[in-house]
Amino acid sequence: MEKVPGGIKHYLDWLRKQTDINFTRWSVKKIAFVGVLIAISVVFFIISVRILPINALPSFKFSFIGLPVKITGFIFGPFIGAITGILADLISFALVPTYYNFLYTLAVATAGIIPGLIAWYFFNLGGILFSYRYKKYKLKAIIDYYNNLQKIAINEADFDQAQILSEKIGYYEVKLILIESKAKPTELINFAFISTVTLLLLQVLIIISILSFIPETVFTNNRFIKSKWFYMVITTSGFATMALGVVIYRIFLRRKYQRFIEIMAAISFCALLEFINVVLLSLGDTLSLKTDFWVNITGHTLLSPVKIWFNLIVIYTAYRIIKPLISKKSVAGY
Repeated sequence: MEKVPGGIKHYLDWLRKQTDINFTRWSVKKIAFVGVLIAISVVFFIISVRILPINALPSFKFSFIGLPVKITGFIFGPFIGAITGILADLISFALVPTYYNFLYTLAVATAGIIPGLIAWYFFNLGGILFSYRYKKYKLKAIIDYYNNLQKIAINEADFDQAQILSEKIGYYEVKLILIESKAKPTELINFAFISTVTLLLLQVLIIISILSFIPETVFTNNRFIKSKWFYMVITTSGFATMALGVVIYRIFLRRKYQRFIEIMAAISFCALLEFINVVLLSLGDTLSLKTDFWVNITGHTLLSPVKIWFNLIVIYTAYRIIKPLISKKSVAGY
């Protein structure tokens, strides 16, 4: 006879099922959505070039084709996000060719990879470590186990054994109801909150450390901002205001806990992507245009605070609209 579900082996079997990063079988609907998002990326870019031709330059192009790519990565995972980014960049370059460097394609691919990894970290890893997901899985397995034994006992006319099994089923069903009725997943909320604030503050410290080593002459020759310290305040303000907003949001959080976790994930990948892509795009400009790397860095980071908040609002709004339209059996929450 089989053992009652539980123990290390049962947990490891469950854990193995949870650690995928969206490499599940695809449906026609999902393929269609990805195709639409690639098309939207290219259409955004073409329209922007028709309105303002300078948008054809890779540094500007990224702002338009990057948004749908980020949404794709956040919903479908890093692998599909990377493919979407690469295809969108190559198709847009084929339609409106300018100068090219592989770092520009890498930046767009990264815009699909990072959101997918962040989504896995918050929705999957966080759920594994701090939610009741395994407990619910185990209790359901135990209930199914005793239900099967009860059917066997009834078929064998062993009604005393069937009654004992019925009581056990009722006991575990009550435990399952109590867990599912737990309204506030405090541990998972704190996991998302601490992870987001830590990431934002770490990026502020890294930016301050990097800018403190940049020669003063770089800022002296800057057409817009001459002071290194004022520039430091501007470039870190986006991350700092996000960290402050996250703290205030957590203090006054009373309901819609899943939405809080989703917003924390969106904030994290928007901030991290802005940090990574500034470096990639600046290096790409340096290699392609033979301009100074630090001058390119200061140029790209000047609008970082605005881009971070704009990306967050647009991406999360699109995510809330698109996500319910996609049938997805895997759990992305607590």
